[in-house]
Amino acid sequence: MNKAGAILCFFILLLSGCGGKDNEFVVEGTINNLGGRPLYAVYGLENGIVVDTLRPQNGFISFKNSSSTLIPIQFYYFDKTPFTRIYVQNGDRIELSGDGQDPFGLKVKGSSLNKELFKFNHEHKELLQTWLTERNASALGRRSQRYEQLNEELRGVIAAYVGKHKDSPVSVVLLDNYLIGEAEEVYCDSLIQLLNPSLLSEPWAVSVAEYGRGQIEQQNDTVLPYFSLYALADTTVLLSTHDAKATLLCFWSAETPGTDKFDRFLQEMAERYDTLGLQVVSISLDRDSAVWRQRAESDSTRWEQRWLKNGYLYAGVKDLHIHALPHLLVADSTGKIVARGVLPDSLSVAIERLVKP
Repeated sequence: MNKAGAILCFFILLLSGCGGKDNEFVVEGTINNLGGRPLYAVYGLENGIVVDTLRPQNGFISFKNSSSTLIPIQFYYFDKTPFTRIYVQNGDRIELSGDGQDPFGLKVKGSSLNKELFKFNHEHKELLQTWLTERNASALGRRSQRYEQLNEELRGVIAAYVGKHKDSPVSVVLLDNYLIGEAEEVYCDSLIQLLNPSLLSEPWAVSVAEYGRGQIEQQNDTVLPYFSLYALADTTVLLSTHDAKATLLCFWSAETPGTDKFDRFLQEMAERYDTLGLQVVSISLDRDSAVWRQRAESDSTRWEQRWLKNGYLYAGVKDLHIHALPHLLVADSTGKIVARGVLPDSLSVAIERLVKP
């Protein structure tokens, strides 16, 4: 091979290594200061939820998979608290680097969307870190005065960003991550109306798109579908709302880190309203019932624990458009959904209205 041919081959190989293969995505990088503990990467594919356990070697992590559409990947620390989130699809090769104790200071390469998102994180690192700390201060998500102040400040920052970046997918990501379910419905709707409509046609933007099409209508006019569930005794149980004034459901997965974060809220609701006509049911979407059973049998709870065979692929789950866990909803005695996908405080108000004399 002549010199010119060798140089050409070198550059071809170099360019081919700059991105992922067309039928897969690759995520790798060096995350320092994790204390030798693992990270969890959680994301949804067509056949269900994937949990990759990443065990850094000298801080280096690497994994790959396949998704023809853009999907979010949520990283969690070893104790199941959130770390950071990126967005990937086939052909992407994402490189992360930075301090594991400074999630909003991480650097990223390989994707314009992630670069812009991480740029926002860098510019507002102090606000985001303080907001997250205050939010995690209560497992029940109760809003302190300080949390309300931070929410208002963060809303202003995001509104300013959306106003200047109406065509950016990062605007959709910020709305989904920080405002939907946190800010008032009218406030969220007004910002969604500013976005380029083409952004909301993407599969990864479905939650914001549905909200924009009328979250209130979705909450008030949707009726719970038919659910055939499995109990710990291996018996089949039909979910019925007719014998209760209100039904609180929590969809979760034992194999997915962080989706049990509302357990204290479920326990509190079960204890407070059990004699007033509230039924509380947690529904596992685990692919393997043994994973759910092992967790459920070790828990001491006041609410009913059930497993739904086929999980995300179950027709009723698809009808409810559940795309992320945990997912809470409240239904009345007729099965009509009156609240869903919002913070526990808002759901408790809906429950009290249904069960009060």
